[in-house]
Amino acid sequence: MPMITVKDLTFGYDGSDELLFRNVNLTLDTTWKLALSGRNGRGKTTFFRILKGELPYEGTITGMPAVVGFPMDELPDNEDWKVRKELNLMGADPDIMWRPMETLSGGERTKLMLAYLFSSEGTFPLIDEPTNHLDRKGREAVASYLAGKEGFIMISHDRDFLDRCTDHTLVITRSGVELVSAKFSTWWENNEQRQESEKARNEQLKKEMGSIEASMKKNAEWSRRAEGDKSRNNPMGSEDHFRRAFEAKKASKLMSLSKNLENRNERKLAEKESLLKDLEREQTLKITGSTHHDRTPIMLKDVSICRYGEVIASGISLTVERGKKISLQGHNGCGKSTLIKYLAGVGEEEGITLQGDVHVARGLKLSYVGQDTSSLRGCLFDICTARGADRTQFSTILVKMGFTGDMLYRDAAALSLGQKKFVMLALSLCEQADVYLWDEPLNYIDVYMRKEIERLVRDSDVTMLFVEHDRAFAEAASDEEYVIE
Repeated sequence: MPMITVKDLTFGYDGSDELLFRNVNLTLDTTWKLALSGRNGRGKTTFFRILKGELPYEGTITGMPAVVGFPMDELPDNEDWKVRKELNLMGADPDIMWRPMETLSGGERTKLMLAYLFSSEGTFPLIDEPTNHLDRKGREAVASYLAGKEGFIMISHDRDFLDRCTDHTLVITRSGVELVSAKFSTWWENNEQRQESEKARNEQLKKEMGSIEASMKKNAEWSRRAEGDKSRNNPMGSEDHFRRAFEAKKASKLMSLSKNLENRNERKLAEKESLLKDLEREQTLKITGSTHHDRTPIMLKDVSICRYGEVIASGISLTVERGKKISLQGHNGCGKSTLIKYLAGVGEEEGITLQGDVHVARGLKLSYVGQDTSSLRGCLFDICTARGADRTQFSTILVKMGFTGDMLYRDAAALSLGQKKFVMLALSLCEQADVYLWDEPLNYIDVYMRKEIERLVRDSDVTMLFVEHDRAFAEAASDEEYVIE
């Protein structure tokens, strides 16, 4: 396949004052397994749409082969044996290609679409977030499968997954793009070192500027006093004349020094702007839970999970102790989300019940973040009010998550999936709960915020039961892991 050459690419959405891309120049080899990364809202999916020819842009793109994208709106008419071959390579049941799409699990749909993607001949795959709805085992299988392929660009925020199946990394930064011939974790570690270095230089610069400003104030005060002495009448004759001349000369020097220091200060400010052009904003989130009197607020012993009377998992014995963070693991369909929904009190409409010894402490305050964002409807502040959250705290958290002032007044329908997930997390962080129940909270969320949420959970003393298939996050944020077999 040919090389893709991007020259002077410039693009911004109508109605926006900011450009997503400005004079971007790139050369991409279509044999690379390329990871495309960057903060939410930086333009990763937009870049895919530009490569597909779906959006107008300034500049030129040459050498672009015919593309096929994931996820697919419709499955192409590929030869059956080719699709079956790809499914076998993923360790998936080939018979899923004959089943109606609506009967497949999220993981099965992902594998089926990837099988059609790579059985399409003469096309270049653009893969957008393939890990959503894949359990840990599924992610490992798909990562191994993709590692054996040649030539694609993929967006994913799962660090471990990217490292397993990509060999080049393209990151959209604050000031442009950065392309490296390395896995994502290598870029991340180097970037972290750069960020720390820039932060250290920034702190030193602030100290220098503070010292300069203090000196300027002191010199300005000396200059003011000298000017006052120079103009004050003093009946001491010729001796006073010489003293006043000396003071005038001294005042002139101080004024000159003050001006020089002011110029130096302006240069330092310019230097600061240059240093910080790619420094990502550090935003620290907080979570403050409440403390229930029960030391074991949730306890299950030999429990079966049922949906409409049908048992989908059994033999579950799980104790959630106060102050513990437990990662709930297991394959797709084993009942993780179903259990979370029951405990959160939102499973009745789906016919979810538990059989066995179930203890949920009385008066337990619960905070739930589900996978489905479709319940978010209307203005964000109306959603905040309906949830009983503090409006100021809610908006502050969203701004820390990257929302701009105007985004706070948007209708939820206008938000991206990642932004909707931020809204759900912000609502949960506003709640002082005894137990937090989070079901795949990181879907569609970028690596930077994943790291911050990881720190938030790890360093807190809240009680939490969560489902998350991002291995790096689950291992770092949890105190223990419970697997539903």
